[in-house]
Amino acid sequence: MRTHMAKVNEYYLTLEEIKRIINSANNLRDRLVIKLLARTGMRRSEVRDTRTQDVDFERKLIYIPHGKGGKPRSVPIDDDTLMDIKFYLGNRHHGKLIQSNNTRTDGIDLSGINELVRKIAESAGVRHPDPARKHLNPHIFRHSFVRNLIVLGMPPNYIQRLAGHADIRTTLQIYGIPSFLDAQKKYEEVIRNFY
Repeated sequence: MRTHMAKVNEYYLTLEEIKRIINSANNLRDRLVIKLLARTGMRRSEVRDTRTQDVDFERKLIYIPHGKGGKPRSVPIDDDTLMDIKFYLGNRHHGKLIQSNNTRTDGIDLSGINELVRKIAESAGVRHPDPARKHLNPHIFRHSFVRNLIVLGMPPNYIQRLAGHADIRTTLQIYGIPSFLDAQKKYEEVIRNFY
């Protein structure tokens, strides 16, 4: 009997790289997509499916009615991103939160999110941290969100809740093992005590 082992992904973007990507967005819509991916850990399909009425401005959260596995969840949202949502929506109260440039459809599609991320990252001069990958993809922001929370010291059970993982083992197996760069940084901090 084979057991499923979660694949460890040690590659992620630093907070500085994420800021560069956000600052390289040419317009409010594109900047908002990057912020949602980077600051909430939302999956690209969750960003695509978010409706205007899913944003709770008073409680500072986005309700995701159908997350992975069809499970509902909510994610907190920071004041800066919330302000961008207010400006972006203007007087609009219905439909998908992120609109397409194509006026015949309601909302951006997954390929549109992929292309947007690729172009903005290239403009920012940020390459995928995995040398085997050519372009940045939206899911790297989810990995980076979780990894950076770990690096900043947030307890794993809080991260599990924010990421929407049903089992904390998923959070720990995929993200809990330090990357080589994290281990190297810690080594450089500690090695001075050896001599």
